Parts: sequence; structure tokens; C-alpha cells
Amino acid sequence: MDPAARVLLRGNDLIPIGSRAFDILVALVQNHGQVLSHAELMAFAWPGLNVEASNIRVQMTHLRREIGCGENGDRYIVSIAGRGYSFVAPVTWKEAQESTQAWNAPLSYGQPPYAVPRIAKTFPPRLSHPVGRDENISKLSQMVSERRFVTIVGTGGIGKTTLAVLVAPDLPMFDQVRFVDLSTVDDEAAVLRTIALALDIAISGNDVVEDVVSHLSTQHALVILDNCEHVIDIAADIVASLLGRTAKVHILATSREALRLPGEAVYLLRPLGVPPHTGHLTVEQALLWPAIQLFVRRAVDSGYLEPFVDGQAATIAAICRRLDGNPLAIELVASRMGRYGLDRVAEMLDNQLALRWSGGRRAAPRHQTAEAMMDWSYALLSDVDQRVFRALSVFSGEFSLDAAVALMEDDDFEQKDIVGSIGNLIDKSLLSLAPGTGPAQLKLSGIAKTYAVFKLAAFGECPLVEQRQSLYRAQSPQPCRPNMAFSSDSGLSMQIQAS
Repeated sequence: MDPAARVLLRGNDLIPIGSRAFDILVALVQNHGQVLSHAELMAFAWPGLNVEASNIRVQMTHLRREIGCGENGDRYIVSIAGRGYSFVAPVTWKEAQESTQAWNAPLSYGQPPYAVPRIAKTFPPRLSHPVGRDENISKLSQMVSERRFVTIVGTGGIGKTTLAVLVAPDLPMFDQVRFVDLSTVDDEAAVLRTIALALDIAISGNDVVEDVVSHLSTQHALVILDNCEHVIDIAADIVASLLGRTAKVHILATSREALRLPGEAVYLLRPLGVPPHTGHLTVEQALLWPAIQLFVRRAVDSGYLEPFVDGQAATIAAICRRLDGNPLAIELVASRMGRYGLDRVAEMLDNQLALRWSGGRRAAPRHQTAEAMMDWSYALLSDVDQRVFRALSVFSGEFSLDAAVALMEDDDFEQKDIVGSIGNLIDKSLLSLAPGTGPAQLKLSGIAKTYAVFKLAAFGECPLVEQRQSLYRAQSPQPCRPNMAFSSDSGLSMQIQAS
């Protein structure tokens, strides 16, 4: 184990374990022979947070399984009833130079061994570990090592770039890892120049693709193409060329929709887990959920110094559900806790001001506000898709495809157009299928719905859509009018100031 590099090896094989499990293992190994209590292990793995002991048991089960504890008579971690856990296998510490040499040894991923990847200077700095993404990091690492082309797909602000940046440096089968930020380019020539620049390629002529292919033809490299959605056709052509004309290059792309190429493995990045609406909820119970953990962290960072009490748990959970567990949205809202307080944050959640609450000063422009995040996606839609997206905002919750068609079908808007647009919105991570059994139901995320409501009002389409609501009263759609109050599942009164 190399704690600094966060690497665990068995012989020359890398053992992929999540960040929390790795932190627990480091704590146990550093204190081998001693018993560490649940509280001590939680302080290592969840610093600053109060979580239930069940989290330790879950992580310990995962850790023991991955390291083979109990297999072939090997014992590494034992549980001491009523006290905690202890690492009981022999431990030998080596100097840093020896540890580095061991880490630089060839590693086996079921393929020929490769050296530690060379990270370019232009690679984004490694970010702090995101809340609730241990399993995502482990699974994505395995996918990228086994498949030549993986695309992380998810809605804006879900953490696609963060995940790619965290996973890439820990894949030692690659000679080098290069990061290409496509967010600021919008044509084929600019995309190619940006890729060449990230790869340190001197362009020799007009055929930049040939230069890139020639440069990568003998390398076992991982190329990360970040933010492909607005240049998706160009990106798809380039990826197809790289995969078809090189033998060992792997591509990791991030996009709000899949590139839909042969051989593409799509990794759908889901929102952070939020508590279901089940009635009474304590703070301790709420903090078992990653979305709540993130909210509380950012609230404290914003200057909110009051202790969190059980009476607030349901309100915080309702906010996180309303934000659909979107990490960026949760951070933007929770960062106002110090100035506004919980009640005011909840009250203003669906106000236009909330869409414009600013985030980190160094964040990408599309992540500065929730409105900017939605503007980025909305601008990529066709006129028809934009119209359907706006109209769907009148549904108060889940709705069926039949309800959507009945709402919008007219002489200028045929059923096939509506169905096609709904499919596009799902593909582009703006609309989702509601979980559960029974007939398929659709839903707009909380942020997307709020944004679409204001767009609908701005286009003056509320009266027309309200008139068509009467065609499908069984769906109980939400009236579309300014200054309209509604109740969340926690009883909070929220206001839409459509203007």
C-alpha cells in the first residue's frame, strides 16, 4: 500500500477500492495490532461529519471482500465485539523511495504491463474527493481499463468532469494521460487544434487528424475529451478516427448525451442519493445520504454556525429531493445558508433569484449559476425541442407520454414531433424516466422545471398551454401563472416569480 499515491497492490495487480474504504484501511494499517473504534474510523473516513455505524460496516464488508480477507486462511482485519476493528496481518514499512519503485513496477490489469501514466502539465489539478462517489470511481476505473471508449453521461452539474479527473491518474496501464477541454470551442478546426495542443503535437500540415493519429499510433494513452455535447458530431468523427486508426489509445469522454458510436460504453452518472419522503427523519438518519452530507458541508462552509437539529432534517431532505440530488445545485443552494438561513433558502428555492445564485469564482462559466448550467443545455436544443421542454414545465410531477402529446398536439405540432422531442430531451439528460414499476412516467428535474417555467412565461406561452391542460385533466397539471404558490412534500411554501 502506498498511502500518498492512494494505491493498493497485490503483487503487480492493482486492487481497486473506494476512497472511504481506502481511508479506513490506511487508518487500520497505520495502527496495526491496535483496536480502532467505529468513532475513530469514522473520523478518518468522514472527517467533520456524523454518520451511523452502519456506514463503517458497509465499507468494511467491501474492503474485506476486495483484499480477500478470510480467503485461503489469510486474515487481515478482525472485528472485536463491542470495541471495533484491528489489522492483524504483519506490516512492513519501506522508505518513500522503495515505495515509489514498487509503485513504478509493471502492473497487471489482465493485459501486458505498463508503467505509471505520465500526466501532462495541462491536466486539471486533482480535486478534493466528491461526496458519495466511491462506487462510481471504482466502477469507472474498471470500465476505462477494460474498454477503449467510455463516455460519462449525465445532466449538467452532476460531476462528470470531476469524476474523469479523479479516475484518470490512477490507471497505471497508460503511458500518458491527456485532458482536452472542449467547452470553449465550437467548430471542427478549433476542436482539432485544441486536441493537438493538449497532446503537445506540432501540426505539420492541413491534416490535423493524421498528425494526431501519427503521434498516438505507438502509445498506450488515455485521452479525455471533456464537454463534448456542443460539438458532439465533430467529437464523434474524431473519436471514430482515433479508435479505428490506433491500436492502444483509450478515449474517456464526458457529455450530456452519448456519442452513439460502435464500441462505446456509456457510464450513466446518477444523482447523489437522497432520503425518500417517509415521514419523520432525524439528522443522524439524514446524514446517511450523500446529498445531505454535501448540503451540510457546504452550509457550514458558507458560515452557517447553528447546530443542525432533527426538526430541520425533513426540510433539508425536501430541498435535496427538489434539486434531484444534483451536486452543483446542492452546493449553490447550500452556499446561501450562512446568509439566508434554512427557512429562507427553502422559501426562495424556486424563485428566479435562486437560479442566479453564484458559485465558485473559478468555476467554469456554465457552472457559475444554475441558470448558466441550464442555458448551456437549452441552447443546444432545436426550436421544436425547446418548445416541448418549455411546455412540459406545467406538469406538477410525473406525467405520461400520452399526457404530453395531449397537452401539445395541434395543427402545427404533430404527435411524431412531440415524441421525437421527448426522446431528444431524455437523450440530452434534460428529461428522465421516473423510477418504479407500472406504466412509464416522465419527469423534469427540479432545476430544469424551474428554468422551463420562466422560459415559458418569457415566451408568453402560458395561456395557450393552460388552455390545452383541459385535454388531460386526469394528470392534474400545475397551473402556469406568475406568483403561484405550491407545497413541497415537506410542507414548505415555495414561490415561483415568473416574470
